[in-house]
Amino acid sequence: MGLFGQLFGLGEEQVTPELLPVIDRAVSAVDPLLKQAGGYPGDYRKPVMTALEYARSLAASLPGPVAVNLESYAKDALVHALFPSADYVTEAFGASLALQDYHDHYPATDELYALMGMRRFEKNTVGMELSGDVIQRDVVQKVVYFTSHTIENPAPSEDQARDQAALSFFDSLVGKVKKRIGARKLDWQALLQEKDSLVARLRIADARTRPALEEELAKVMSSIQASAGSLDLHSYLEDFEAVLLSPEQHLRLNQTPIILDSMGIRREEDDTNRGKAIVFNELIGYDRRDWTVTMVHCSNLQKESFATRLDKAYRKLAL
Repeated sequence: MGLFGQLFGLGEEQVTPELLPVIDRAVSAVDPLLKQAGGYPGDYRKPVMTALEYARSLAASLPGPVAVNLESYAKDALVHALFPSADYVTEAFGASLALQDYHDHYPATDELYALMGMRRFEKNTVGMELSGDVIQRDVVQKVVYFTSHTIENPAPSEDQARDQAALSFFDSLVGKVKKRIGARKLDWQALLQEKDSLVARLRIADARTRPALEEELAKVMSSIQASAGSLDLHSYLEDFEAVLLSPEQHLRLNQTPIILDSMGIRREEDDTNRGKAIVFNELIGYDRRDWTVTMVHCSNLQKESFATRLDKAYRKLAL
């Protein structure tokens, strides 16, 4: 049973000892003072349970694990599509801070499971194509490529890696709760600044401009009064419920099937003779950027020291 397995299927309304640390994690990330505002931890049980279960199901639905190594780059069409070159496989993993920390904790192993995210792009290019026995030149083609390869949640087993990914998804949802509250605080500060500005202008206003300024100030004061309650700690539970009870609206996986040939050229849906249909999974809402994601299984990857990577970088700059 994974890290979260014991937390689900609980019919009791009370907060279990297993769930309490997760509620504490969520509430502390938003505002630790919520623990003293009443209703803690019981009022947070349902939204936290809902979001945690969703995060776990999302992690379980991640594709893979895909074997990523130099051998699979040559044989697996998906791995070949994800990396621009065989050398980039080693470089992408060697530059990962998460993997460096992992190797510090597990120095004797060269095998791991992790979540890999990439940015997917498409661009038009001009190339050659074979039409029957005739080579056509200057054909407009669409190349699909990936950048910003990022490795997260490395672990010795797939179950552990998915558990860690689930916790990352949960933290992302909690972060959206905090952003909702933060946005209201910014609006509140803007209203206070507008009020101060209007008060300052009223002090020097003449009889002609004063009525309009007073009317505008009255509207601002009304908005300030209406917004005051939303900044009370007791109202934050509504933000938890708004996000965590509907997690699929804030974080989800979208599947995008694309037909690619061996050179990464996108083909039409009816052109499967020259390409292979590959389903890419986009993680939507994790942060400001959308990521193409998959679980990966890495083995026999060459580990390079920072000095070695720095030396390679200098050599590239010198070319």
